[in-house]
Amino acid sequence: MRTPPALFVFACFALVAGCAASACSSSDEEQTSTRASATTPASGGSPSASVSLEQDDFFFNPTEIAAQAGSPLTVTVKNNGKATHTFTIDALSVDETISPGSEKTVSLTPVSGGDLQFYCRFHKASNGMQGTLKVSGTGASSSGGAASPTATTSGGGYSGY
Repeated sequence: MRTPPALFVFACFALVAGCAASACSSSDEEQTSTRASATTPASGGSPSASVSLEQDDFFFNPTEIAAQAGSPLTVTVKNNGKATHTFTIDALSVDETISPGSEKTVSLTPVSGGDLQFYCRFHKASNGMQGTLKVSGTGASSSGGAASPTATTSGGGYSGY
């Protein structure tokens, strides 16, 4: 028995649509893994942003991350390299050492706009291991660029403390 042409066309269309949806889904996941995305905390309050940052021998990926002044930012830093690296932001008093294969989550709230440099203390001068935290807007505080940074270790890596 022959398949009616209309049924064949419909089956082909459904197959193509399914493949296209699958392709879009995987590329969206890859893009969001390196960009900050707004999330609302479970307890309510102001939205917070989170971003994943990769360290390797000897670079950061991405080299530019964005934040909003006065809003919390959570940065998960994963060291995929063979060397120990730091995640340091002098203007926010952030200085975390991250062993190879480990990750740390750093929570901070910049209070004023501007470009803040993040870098690895061990490899900034020798390998240019640095990036920029671009803070937009103005915060509610007038403490001149300070923030309330806190750091916690996630993952099972040794924190060194």
